[in-house]
Amino acid sequence: MPLLDHELVHSENCTRAFERMFWAFLFLFDFRIGLNGVKVDILPDFVAWILIASAIGWILDVHSDTKTVRTISLWLVFLSIFDFVEVEIPFEQIGRHPFVVIVMIPLGIITLILTLVAVWLICGIIIDMAQATGNSLIRQQAELRRKVYLGFAIAVYMVVWMCFYNRELIIPAVLIGLPLAIVILCLMMGLMKSAAEMCRRGFDQSQYRTDPDSAPY
Repeated sequence: MPLLDHELVHSENCTRAFERMFWAFLFLFDFRIGLNGVKVDILPDFVAWILIASAIGWILDVHSDTKTVRTISLWLVFLSIFDFVEVEIPFEQIGRHPFVVIVMIPLGIITLILTLVAVWLICGIIIDMAQATGNSLIRQQAELRRKVYLGFAIAVYMVVWMCFYNRELIIPAVLIGLPLAIVILCLMMGLMKSAAEMCRRGFDQSQYRTDPDSAPY
């Protein structure tokens, strides 16, 4: 198990950090509105990574992976700005736009990889916190949900490229993928909420130990 500060797990800062990450995951949901081939992400990813980076800043000493998560989050704040506005280009015309081929596609791949690494590590932090506090349910949830998130994200990326080749796949892909994306979003937000509650219970108990008169009767 990586280094873990047990006292910080049972702290108000830890509770606040995961409460903030609860809202951060909402902004990782890709929801766009557009006109004339130009689409804008109304839940911009860079807001999510700002929230995550600031939340991790409160618990840097809780785990050996927190500094890595914050570094990745800060990079993703910058990288996700390029994905805020999307201009649709037909697949057969991509070769006529060297900026897309040379810059945007590699940036998209790098952003995807860093996102998956960050989410995987965040779930790993929750797993070790749950292990340390003896909460097997949250540990199992985090282990399963990070695998589901990873698999779904990779599947979506592959389906997007398939839709470039065959536009007829777009409608069935949306009809199947959108409900699944909402379910996985809820699962990840629920995991952040559970982690916050785990920290809050430990914090409340530690408060009662230090101030017995404040305990409920």
